[in-house]
Amino acid sequence: MLSDEDIFNRAQVKQAEFQKRAEVTLIGHSLFDMWDDMVEGTPKLGGKSVANLGLSGTSTRQYLDAVIKKGLITHLGDTVFLFLGVNDIVKEPKYSPAQVVDWLAQIVSALRQIAPDSRYFLLEATPVNQIATVDNPQILEMNQYLETHCPTGVHYVKTWAMFANENGMLDRSLCHDGLHFTQKGYDKLTYILERYL
Repeated sequence: MLSDEDIFNRAQVKQAEFQKRAEVTLIGHSLFDMWDDMVEGTPKLGGKSVANLGLSGTSTRQYLDAVIKKGLITHLGDTVFLFLGVNDIVKEPKYSPAQVVDWLAQIVSALRQIAPDSRYFLLEATPVNQIATVDNPQILEMNQYLETHCPTGVHYVKTWAMFANENGMLDRSLCHDGLHFTQKGYDKLTYILERYL
């Protein structure tokens, strides 16, 4: 498990991204961060420039404490996508869906201080396929709570159906380990995000 210091250090490695002035900002965990590992990296979305502030292994609480409260984000695009929550199930002793919403609300409140006129979107956590750390019923419970208690002014973006197979698990053709996306998975994610640009 990555510590708060590990998350902070990863953000330092991505300092250029954190300082980038882009039209779209991605804030989240490994499913954003590892987009940079694809052959062509994180693409433009809908022709718009992107700053990928994803940090692998981060929980919502860690992003709040190690990034937001440390003032590492100084610029945001007109559109901000948040992809957080699932790691809290595994990592946070005080985890509950309600606690995740509280942490998200604190993040969004801080981001609005930087960019009050930006549009904010929260992505539904995607399914997994037989991984050891978390299972789909836990993720679904969190998703249902986040959808009905999404912070005010944040649009909830459904993703589950686009990534699930007929058994409700992450489609193996979209991932390489039951969790993280292949390029085909990122093509699906691109399609979802571009609908909101």
